[in-house]
Order: sequence, then structure tokens, then C-alpha cells
Amino acid sequence: MHNYIQNLRKLIGHRKFIHPGARIIVENEEGQILMIRRKDNGNWGLPAGGLEEKETIRECIIREVKEETGLDILEVQVIGIGSNPTRETVQYPNQDVVQYFNIEFYSNQFSGAIKVLDTEEVLLAEFVDKEMIAALPENERHTFKSLAYFKEHGQIHLT
Repeated sequence: MHNYIQNLRKLIGHRKFIHPGARIIVENEEGQILMIRRKDNGNWGLPAGGLEEKETIRECIIREVKEETGLDILEVQVIGIGSNPTRETVQYPNQDVVQYFNIEFYSNQFSGAIKVLDTEEVLLAEFVDKEMIAALPENERHTFKSLAYFKEHGQIHLT
């Protein structure tokens, strides 16, 4: 957890707050998807995270991918905005509740080798076959609907 969120939590405890964030689908040449295994609950997830002070949303997702996977994202494309309160509200194992307002990204342009840098939040990062999408939480699975919409219509998907 970063200082911005830690400072908010000192003021509001576990209560829900709305937090801007970013989530990304990173695809390799073999069509595999970059996923992480979270340390707090052991679940699979897409690289994602919350916006920090003095950071753009583009900088946020590039930083999060670097921290969680060691990869350097070279280009990103906005594919959607996830703001559905039901789908984007997450309660963490420590009882913190966050309603995310997520900008959804896609990239197939990256460099480097996978190496988890943020070992407090991530157990494992790897490219996996698309069948693993089913293992993702609903809000993260929905990002693939945004990608399909973007590919079909050439517009970001607002949900």
C-alpha cells in the first residue's frame, strides 16, 4: 500500500472511498495474457493499481506493471472506463473497501523480463493462456469485454 492510501485510511478507517485506478491487459506475441497472483488472497489478477499523487493515469499503469511484473510498457491504448459501483467495489481481506474508477488499458508492446519487484503485494507474474481469464474476478474479466468492444467499434467502452 502506498502513502496516499495509507494516509486516507488513517482518516477513514475501513470505510469505502472512491479511488481512481488503472488496469491493463498485456498480451504477448503468442496471444497469452500477463497475470499476477496476489499475495493477500492468492487470486489471479491483471496488473492494476491506484493513482498516486502527482502522477498521470498513464504513468500509474506503467509504474504498476513495472512494480508487479518487472516489465516496461512501451505503449498503451485506453480501451475502456470501468465505473460500475457494483462491479468495481472491492472489499479486501483486511476489510478495507474501495470503489474503483478504473481506466482500462491494452498493450502488446513491452520490454524486459518478468520479475516481481513488489513482493508485498504479488507472489507471481507470468504470461498465461487465455483460458485463465475465467479465474479472474468479475471486474477484471469485464476488461476483456472492453477490449472486444474497442476492437469492434474503435471507441472506448464506458461501463
